[in-house]
Amino acid sequence: MFMSKTPIENPGGMADPKLWRRIRLAQLPATRDGREFPRALAQARDLPMSEARGLEEEYRRYLYLAALTDDPRVAPPMIREAWRMHAQSPGYAVFCTDILGRALPFDDMSRMLGAAKAYRETTASYLREFGGYPPRLFWPEGLGPRVPRWLPAHTAILGFTGAFAIGREAPVYVALGLALSLALYGLDHYLAHFGRRRRAFGDRMSDDLSYFLNQSPRG
Repeated sequence: MFMSKTPIENPGGMADPKLWRRIRLAQLPATRDGREFPRALAQARDLPMSEARGLEEEYRRYLYLAALTDDPRVAPPMIREAWRMHAQSPGYAVFCTDILGRALPFDDMSRMLGAAKAYRETTASYLREFGGYPPRLFWPEGLGPRVPRWLPAHTAILGFTGAFAIGREAPVYVALGLALSLALYGLDHYLAHFGRRRRAFGDRMSDDLSYFLNQSPRG
């Protein structure tokens, strides 16, 4: 939880200042027509340049926090979009190896179970490492829960099989309903994982990536 907008001192210092220096000085990818990352970000997200540069800085800070530990680090929405754009650029894997010293595949961890707790831990790490509270413009105070995509289907399956089991006095239908619900849950996770793998190999490019790589100069 954010208690103040005022930065505080960080007497312990950063856990890995050399890592932060590499990330802070690293060049982020430009578009094919030479537009710098914050300018492409500003145009893709319809942001003023001052806000886009602030977003770039907070994205770099998120990269540091994520590279520092194996614990899950959750990016808030605006930073997650900057990460998505960067992760879809051709040199992202090399950037991770050379600058971060580890692979950091893009993953929307805001959908995982326990995302709210992981987000609080991410902002707490921000406070420890950077000696101040993260700006709320880019780091909202908390993440709201996301309703699973298949929740209505799970509810219908369990409700129907439960009612059928009561009507027929056959508990086996409850087990059948649970099995179907778990199968649907597993299929959802498999398809999500398969979709991420396809994107990783460039088989599916988002509109952001197409814009980022292919935009032409404006006259």
